[in-house]
Amino acid sequence: MSQRVKVHEVLSNVMWLIGTWKSVHAEVKYPTMKAPVNFVERLEFLSSGQPLLNYLSETRHPQNKSVMHLERGFLRVDDDKCTVAFLTAQNFGLSTLEEGYVKDNNLVLSTACIGIMKFAQQSVLALHRRYRLNEEGKLEYCLMMETPQTPLTKHVVAEYEKVEGEGPIMEHDRKTFIN
Repeated sequence: MSQRVKVHEVLSNVMWLIGTWKSVHAEVKYPTMKAPVNFVERLEFLSSGQPLLNYLSETRHPQNKSVMHLERGFLRVDDDKCTVAFLTAQNFGLSTLEEGYVKDNNLVLSTACIGIMKFAQQSVLALHRRYRLNEEGKLEYCLMMETPQTPLTKHVVAEYEKVEGEGPIMEHDRKTFIN
């Protein structure tokens, strides 16, 4: 049985984000894509007692359940409880530092710097993310992306519901997510 971790006091403005979330609708599209693609995703924002949240995202194809995108990182909150930094690493060779703010159940982030491995298949110049807890208790997400070929454009739109009673992705039976 796991022990509950005390949430650090600077995380008070992001308490609404803490937990495991599963997509109810998720779509990726971009001007360079032939057609929009739906996906299923599981997100985790978990506390370890530090002034940050551990972040994990696992995106899969809705029919064949193959992994499409993996993202790991940390959401760090400053002592002012409003200024945030989001550090991520993605499976296709991109790492980011995004900075922004949290206010009124909104988390807004823009890239401060991007690292891309030299043999990556694509290049990203900028990202802008927004997470929002809506009135129904669902998490809304929008990601905009800029590349050398395309200006800042909406890339991902998703809505999630909180998953109650399940442990972190790394600890639970993956069949729950895959099936």
